[in-house]
Amino acid sequence: MIKLLVFDKDGVLLSLTATWLPVIEALANYTISRLPHGHGDITAADLLASINVDVVSGQIDPGGVFARDSLAAVQSVWQKNLPTAMFDLHSDRAYQAEIEALMLRLVRGKSVSKGDIKTPLDNLYAAGFQLSLLTNDNEFSARQNLSDLGIANLFSTVVGADSGHGVKPEPGGLLYCCAAGGFDPSQVLMIGDTTADYGAAIAAGVADFICIADDVAERPDPAIKPENVIADLTGLPELLLRRGDTLLRCNDS
Repeated sequence: MIKLLVFDKDGVLLSLTATWLPVIEALANYTISRLPHGHGDITAADLLASINVDVVSGQIDPGGVFARDSLAAVQSVWQKNLPTAMFDLHSDRAYQAEIEALMLRLVRGKSVSKGDIKTPLDNLYAAGFQLSLLTNDNEFSARQNLSDLGIANLFSTVVGADSGHGVKPEPGGLLYCCAAGGFDPSQVLMIGDTTADYGAAIAAGVADFICIADDVAERPDPAIKPENVIADLTGLPELLLRRGDTLLRCNDS
């Protein structure tokens, strides 16, 4: 019997583009502002393109680096595209402090949900499921998002890329969520939208993976069961009912 639902954040709970496009554009612009003198041949748009963010269309590729990976991974990609005279993004304390300040200022109070998430989450919580969050974002940022959306009280465990359990698709964070709730992986579902989420689910050996995608053809891996694909969380209670994972009535969802 499924007892724990572990959710990815961006693209599942949050609208990836509405919440994060202004933020990543600001981070790219700040990074370019720190270029050494005489190295102005690379632009913020170049940095964004390297992590699969298209500033012209205003879209973030849901299968790309920014959508899938941690901020540290994003900075590693940027480092490879910056001149060799550029300081190390990871170790420069002033740079990291400004990046953190920018993120805090731009994200706080500006989280945009991916449709109606509160109704299905409230119903699932009331039905007895334990809910956890597993993200490649930093833990503080993730908790801020949950607070902004008014759903922080529903989540028993929040694990970020900096929580000490690795990053998806590594299984450590997902296994920690299982252990924190006292559940065997066979009692757990992972709900996500990227190959990193799916990879973590497979590596951790959880019961199944529920995919958030606009269309079955857009699921990030063809091995994901088509019947496990839903457009957003409003479809999750009914899907769990069909699977036999909950006694929640369809009209409660």
